[in-house]
Amino acid sequence: MKMVDVKNILNETGSIYHGHFLLESGMHSDTYVECAKMLQYTWRTKEVGNEMALRLQRFAPDCILSLTPNGMIIGYEVARTMDVPFMYLEEDKNGNLLFTHCLEPAMFKNILIVQDFIYDEKLVHKAILTLKEWASEPTGLSSMIKMGQIEKIDGLLVNSIVNIPAKIYEPDACPMCKEGIEIVDVKNLCHDK
Repeated sequence: MKMVDVKNILNETGSIYHGHFLLESGMHSDTYVECAKMLQYTWRTKEVGNEMALRLQRFAPDCILSLTPNGMIIGYEVARTMDVPFMYLEEDKNGNLLFTHCLEPAMFKNILIVQDFIYDEKLVHKAILTLKEWASEPTGLSSMIKMGQIEKIDGLLVNSIVNIPAKIYEPDACPMCKEGIEIVDVKNLCHDK
């Protein structure tokens, strides 16, 4: 079976950007991947979801959990392919992650977190804390894309299909800021057109 070339799909769909970006976490990066540009093509999402499901079979999850809107799209596709339940967390106005709509993770013992991309540990760490409040915890962590140098989060190896060698900085240590390079907030990335 031929493996899906996710990086090529990201390039074909114009999803990879280079420059100086303000990430949603507040960190700065020289690269950003707008996964929604690829995920809008349902046949591409199906291809990538199938590839991820194939690679994640070894975890034998009994539930897939996603943390962001784009993560929900690919997470649902992975869960559908693996024929397991799918759950998601929503962020409230205070930045807390919550299970809403009567979703209850405690009944699952082998939860796999699936995201579109991971570039730092903040969101995943918050999700793990939320799971612990429900007497549950994840047994694995996966993403379509891993940006930067992060290898593990709270002891979980970050399993990804594509590694994007982005340089990610704390704002006060960002060399692009020191050079005076204009920063683009990823929330406004495509609104200037």
